[in-house]
Amino acid sequence: MMTIYEPPVRNSGIIGRKFLERTRVAKPNCPPDQPIFYGPQDFYIGAVIEVFRHWFVITNADEYVLKFMEEHKDQFPSSTVESFRQRLA
Repeated sequence: MMTIYEPPVRNSGIIGRKFLERTRVAKPNCPPDQPIFYGPQDFYIGAVIEVFRHWFVITNADEYVLKFMEEHKDQFPSSTVESFRQRLA
């Protein structure tokens, strides 16, 4: 499940908003009768996620995300946890 928030861009007229309510999102180019959904391993700093023909780049995270990942290490590759740890250091 994911929720997507777009941050506001200062002095651009673009206000931050919620782009997507909490939902499961299938990866692009997978068969509709056998969808492959985004999972924890797909989210890391620098990841590019396509959602309904919109592209999002994960550029940052907060302490809550890192804490969650460390508490659920079995769901995340160690490289992903490390990328978040380095970003927040």
